[in-house]
Amino acid sequence: MIRLVSDVKLFLQALSREFPDVFSPPQPRRLARKACAAGEPALRGEAREKFAERVAHWSGKMGVRANQIRIKDQKSLWGSCSVQGNLNFNWRIIMAPEGIVDYIVIHELAHLLEMNHSPRFWRHVEAWCPDWRTHRGWLRANSGFLRALRYRNMLINK
Repeated sequence: MIRLVSDVKLFLQALSREFPDVFSPPQPRRLARKACAAGEPALRGEAREKFAERVAHWSGKMGVRANQIRIKDQKSLWGSCSVQGNLNFNWRIIMAPEGIVDYIVIHELAHLLEMNHSPRFWRHVEAWCPDWRTHRGWLRANSGFLRALRYRNMLINK
């Protein structure tokens, strides 16, 4: 049943409850507090653990094997894959919803099957992440926030 909601805020809240990985924007204050409390090195460590776990999970399902996993502070990429099978991930993505993290991992692992962005590559991605377009849209909408966070001398309004 479709329920019409005149208040956009209520509508977005309903969507975020129903589809939290897709429609919940990052919560700037919570993320900023976490970042300040933990600091960049701690978040990089968290990213290293999370990406190792998700790469192991998805590489087994996809039948591929990554060589090395590196955590970087890339300025324009969320991840990359070399011809040697090395995967690089931007540590900032750890602040995104879990579904976004999985999309990035699946995207990079799909490059082990197809080292380009051809229709065949996107079919590999879609086979394991049917909502990839939504996740890519979330990244485009929220990438400025994730990239803008700086952890030194950050002021937080409490």
